[in-house]
Amino acid sequence: MPTATLLNARCSTCRKVFKNSKGLARHKQYIQRYNQRHQELDELPDNIIAEFKQILLAEIHKKLPLNFRSMGKKIVSIPCPESIFFSVFGGYIHYHSYSKGIYKCIFRGHETYQVLSTIFNSDQWGKKIYSQNQQTYVVCLDSPSQDTSVIEEIDPLEKLLQLSKKKTRQPRFLRGEILIEWKKKNIQRNQREYI
Repeated sequence: MPTATLLNARCSTCRKVFKNSKGLARHKQYIQRYNQRHQELDELPDNIIAEFKQILLAEIHKKLPLNFRSMGKKIVSIPCPESIFFSVFGGYIHYHSYSKGIYKCIFRGHETYQVLSTIFNSDQWGKKIYSQNQQTYVVCLDSPSQDTSVIEEIDPLEKLLQLSKKKTRQPRFLRGEILIEWKKKNIQRNQREYI
């Protein structure tokens, strides 16, 4: 019976396991608070939000080159104010630390592509088409440990690399997961006074 309790007390987004259902309910209350707009955040016009989404899509497409050797995990980094980030990803924020100035959105699973298509207002956000109809795209799949109904063939070279490496800590990014993070950057200004 304890295993059934643990399965029920797991967050479907971040996969964090809680001791009981009360812990999971508290976790969900925190997530609701993270997604409420703060008074200090500016309300932005729709055209600015749409323009930022287009810039973000252009940066994602730059990370999708037509080169087999450049496959794998990619990081896209774009400076933006907190109000723009919240306007685009509000409702999907899963973690917030006011003291550290961090927001995190975690997208995982087979519906990830559709959710991000809704956010970006584009069903082609993760696909780039080259001449001669060649395509590169973002892959959003469940990992085998999360969904046992999907059978995935493991590359023998990848398996050999996994066996040869010592795993000392859990990786920051999981396979099939898209993590969108906003961090507050403190800019130190020159304190000198000019006469």
